[in-house]
Amino acid sequence: MADHDATTGSPAELTWADIASQLTGLAHVATASADGAPHVAVVAPVLEGDGLWIFTLRSSRKARNLAANPRMSLMWRPGSEIYLTAGAELVDNAADKARLWARPDLPFDPAGFFGTPDNPAFVLVRVTPRRAVVMGPTGRSVWSAG
Repeated sequence: MADHDATTGSPAELTWADIASQLTGLAHVATASADGAPHVAVVAPVLEGDGLWIFTLRSSRKARNLAANPRMSLMWRPGSEIYLTAGAELVDNAADKARLWARPDLPFDPAGFFGTPDNPAFVLVRVTPRRAVVMGPTGRSVWSAG
């Protein structure tokens, strides 16, 4: 699904690769509790293939919200504004934790926040993108999964 480019009037087709190439730096993540109470936090998502990962603590409000309501929205800026809606799953798999922890391209040192990858309080969030809206200098473009 694509909206129209504001400058040309033609469809602005996007691929996941187009979106993924712009997902750098920090993002704001919005979650909601089971009763709908909203919460926003700053996160440093890690891109992997056709999805993202977020490191967090099991006790964090975002993790508790996602356990009850596994949907989220993320927003990146500066540059083009990118709004991503996604499904979320809490992952406590030791192999995934160790693999992601060892990546040399992490935008932060996870030890400073979480201690070690085997810390039982540390959990991953697997983010499955569903839809992205990019608001840039040439207009609005939309990507949808599947």
